[in-house]
Amino acid sequence: MLLLKLLHNEWHYLIRQPLLWLALILLPLAAYIFATGITGIDTIADKRLQALQMTLLMFYLPLLCGALAPLVFLRDQNHDMTELIHTTPIQLPHRLLARVSVLSLLCAGLMLIGFSIIYYLLCRHFGFQASLLRLNLWDFTFMALPACAFYAMLAGCLTQRFSSNVVLYAVFASLWLVYLVLASMTGAPMLAGSTTSSDVLFNVMRLLDPFGNTALIALYQHNPPQLCGDSIFYLNRLLYCLLTAGLFYFSLRLKPYQNRVKPLSDDSGHPLAQQQPYRAVTAKPASALQLWQLTRTALTTLLKQRLNQFILLGWTLLLGNEVLSGIHYAEPLAVLHPTSLDALNRIADDVLPFLGSLLTLLWSYQLNWRNRHSAMTELIAAAPVRSGILLAGNMLALTALILLMMLLSALACLAAEWLANSEINLRLYPEVLGKVALSLTLLGALFSVFHTLCRSPLTAAACCVATLLLKYTPLSGKLGLTHTMWNIAGSPLQPADAYWHFEQSQSVFWPFMTFWLLLSIALLWLAARWSHRSGSFTNPKRWTLNLSSSLLLILAVMSGVHLHLNIIAERPLMSSDLREQWRANYEQRYASWAAVAQPGISHIEAQVDIYPQQGEAVFTLDYTLQNRTAEPVSKLLVGNYSATAIAGLRLSVPHSIEADQQLGQYVLTLTQPLAPGDTVQMHSKLNFRQHSYWPAVLPQLVKPSFSYLRGIPLLPTLGFQTEYQLRNPELRQQYGLAPLELAKPSQLFAAAQGIVPVHPAVTTQYDWLSLHSVVSTDVGQTPLAQGELVRQWQQHGRQYAEYQTRGPIRNALAWYSISGQTLSRQHGATRLTLYSPLLNAAAELNMQAMQDTLDWMTQHIAPYRGTALSLLAMPDMGATGYALPQLIMINHRVGFRAEPSADAGFDQRYRRAVHETAHQWFGHDIGNGVLADSAFLVESLAKYIELVLIEQRYGSTAMQALVEYERERFALAVRRSTEQRSALVDATASHDLYSRATLVFAILRQQLGDAVIRQALQQLWQQHAYPQTPATSMDFVRALQAQLTAPQQQLVAQLLLGTDLSLLLDSDTTER
Repeated sequence: MLLLKLLHNEWHYLIRQPLLWLALILLPLAAYIFATGITGIDTIADKRLQALQMTLLMFYLPLLCGALAPLVFLRDQNHDMTELIHTTPIQLPHRLLARVSVLSLLCAGLMLIGFSIIYYLLCRHFGFQASLLRLNLWDFTFMALPACAFYAMLAGCLTQRFSSNVVLYAVFASLWLVYLVLASMTGAPMLAGSTTSSDVLFNVMRLLDPFGNTALIALYQHNPPQLCGDSIFYLNRLLYCLLTAGLFYFSLRLKPYQNRVKPLSDDSGHPLAQQQPYRAVTAKPASALQLWQLTRTALTTLLKQRLNQFILLGWTLLLGNEVLSGIHYAEPLAVLHPTSLDALNRIADDVLPFLGSLLTLLWSYQLNWRNRHSAMTELIAAAPVRSGILLAGNMLALTALILLMMLLSALACLAAEWLANSEINLRLYPEVLGKVALSLTLLGALFSVFHTLCRSPLTAAACCVATLLLKYTPLSGKLGLTHTMWNIAGSPLQPADAYWHFEQSQSVFWPFMTFWLLLSIALLWLAARWSHRSGSFTNPKRWTLNLSSSLLLILAVMSGVHLHLNIIAERPLMSSDLREQWRANYEQRYASWAAVAQPGISHIEAQVDIYPQQGEAVFTLDYTLQNRTAEPVSKLLVGNYSATAIAGLRLSVPHSIEADQQLGQYVLTLTQPLAPGDTVQMHSKLNFRQHSYWPAVLPQLVKPSFSYLRGIPLLPTLGFQTEYQLRNPELRQQYGLAPLELAKPSQLFAAAQGIVPVHPAVTTQYDWLSLHSVVSTDVGQTPLAQGELVRQWQQHGRQYAEYQTRGPIRNALAWYSISGQTLSRQHGATRLTLYSPLLNAAAELNMQAMQDTLDWMTQHIAPYRGTALSLLAMPDMGATGYALPQLIMINHRVGFRAEPSADAGFDQRYRRAVHETAHQWFGHDIGNGVLADSAFLVESLAKYIELVLIEQRYGSTAMQALVEYERERFALAVRRSTEQRSALVDATASHDLYSRATLVFAILRQQLGDAVIRQALQQLWQQHAYPQTPATSMDFVRALQAQLTAPQQQLVAQLLLGTDLSLLLDSDTTER
């Protein structure tokens, strides 16, 4: 009964605390954000539910408990009521038990609300399922309740020893960070980029994970996943229940920590303590002197605080460790010789801005509310100091602290570079860190505005936290705020790269920063005018504008409008919503054209003038169109999917044009229909301009160091383009589109083509053409296109080159202007050329990989169709490799700067170059022409070539190392995946197309041998190479099974058409 009364009193106290109500808003909001990340209907509902609830627990429970613990355990000390409370007849065990219980129940209740929101939103997508409800209750009972009790008891134990808010905050923040680090090292599916770094650590975490997550994740690779735990999971939960009881027993015997206080000496004889005669003083305010004194006082006050000293020391150690731990990292099993740019990139794009913004929030809070916390607010309000001087002093102190943070970051980075033997370049430090410092200073200015205008510290802190949520979480996207200007006090600046430094996005930084700078100045000016020397007092001038305030606001608004208009002009479809709407409108207006006969493109004459310094490229295109259908063509649908409009569109025969400017489509009506077999010429022009308010991105960019112009989706196309259709069933329903109802490739192409009727949405037709290009660029650069180099020359200060394909190639065209060095070699009938900023050993290795692939494919499968093949080093823009007909791009960082690590069993550079070269056969010879097919023929068969050539070049040990590497990646991906498992020929997930395919072909090579696989591939080329009917994934399966016995056919069906993964995860099945 006593416990119930105590709980009742605790509850009545807590419901009056604003922090509790803030938690009641933020935690359900976080649950909603997590749950709305559902990718589609084809997911494992129960596994998705548990993974989301794991995420909510690990991300929010430690922070929630740490934030609420001072309200529950330290209110006596915080309000100087400790002695009075201790005189009450309530014994310590009862008081501690009541407070631990109320905190654990409060956290559990909030978690239950979050779990229920996730469950409800999943039910909206999957429908009500009793199993989901049972799992929801099971997760709460066995995952959330023990964790809430443990963290609440840990907080109670800490407060029994340390009566300090700071200790609680520091301990729980440290527990939160340490757990996230450990989770990322044990392959937690909730953390992007996590991997299992140690099996020993993983097994230890199975037993010691406070949430039980790791023990459950270990069961995710079972089919179906075992979601209700095993004996280790229940042992883990029992252990934490016992640990909670042990902490309660231990807490009752803890003695509070006693500060050693030195007695004050008697200073009554000091001259200052003696009575002095009163003398009147006339104030002579000097704004500059006041500003200096206020800034110095504010800065020294914060720097003398133990908490800030500890933070700055920890900051230096944290950043130094972050840089040193990954400065050599290029990719798994690959390292590089680091430079200052690599060191700075470890922190400048994520760690430094995010953690720096948290410190900026803390310091802005301390600076703006220190007068109130020291009970000096009224005295300051009566002082002869203007509000603007007070605010300016706080801002200067905050700026000084941010600069100190940058200095410590630089020192930590330099120390890590020195220890790692990095190539140090001091000039990069002010350029990189200065950009971060400016963004943090502007963010701090906005925080100071909130603190100045709000009368309550909690309200101001809530505004600041909301700003950070909009800036760093998906909340803005969920609210439909997808504009780039919602990156508050930031810009779309991309990390610098060794290939071209900040060239990718240098032009976007100052337009955005100028707007935020003007806005910050205007808001600071208003805050100084509307406040009365602190945020606690009203001002009669509040919400009024004078001339200066109006002018500053108008200037900031004009800057924002100018920035917005330029952003929209350069990329009209800047958000996913707008792009989805475009696709829906396109299908609604032009879907009927799928049944209208259209001519095909047989040849293109292209004059491409690239101006790298101006960021511009001009296309002059002449298409030869041929009617390959059996009926006359009277109307043509011509368009593209780009902000670059088609100009000068005309035909060589009489016609009329109707333009759809909104969608960029044109309907050309011929006066005389085009008869079957006849041709017509189509002329058009395009003027591509590189965006100045957006970073340069693939697939079109024109920059001084690297220019790349891919034809898709820039060049004009003919007819209805099915690839523009929305594929997501939910989006199609949202926009009122009919379901596609396409079966999976294993069902769609289960029988050979021509035996059964083909689905009407399935088209199987090669889109190939011949190409003649004349490319010009600035002198000193190399113009490049597909085909054989016919001639090159200089004219009018421009560099020209002419290229001609020997025969038709796949309609995936591209043109380049590149600088750097060239390595060229004649290999048989093919001219191999490599372009890179610097020719080194990696360049020779990539060249060797191209030669090996050409030799093996020509000898065993089919000859290479072209007479030239070029490999280009490309800047680090996300993709590590990409292939086009007769062209290959490989990331400069991983392909040319990296080298194998000491524990690497194979060379990633060679593997990647082989893979991309193999795409000249798998993807650009066969594997195209059937849009409804999967990427099995393109990606998975290229993984087979990796196995063969790595074994041929480096031996079976290296090949087996690749298999084990892919097995580890696949096992981790299976644990993290929430998608329904599908057959390999139906798969779309990258871990299936790459890692799973490697394991499958390793087993097939061991059980069947390479000769059988080669024979199936040869048959595929004999029956489906251009200009015959395009091949599908099932054609390869049939060609392979046709040569096998019944048991072997069953093995092929299990690996390529089945969903059982146990054979792939067993290392004994792939050893040779």
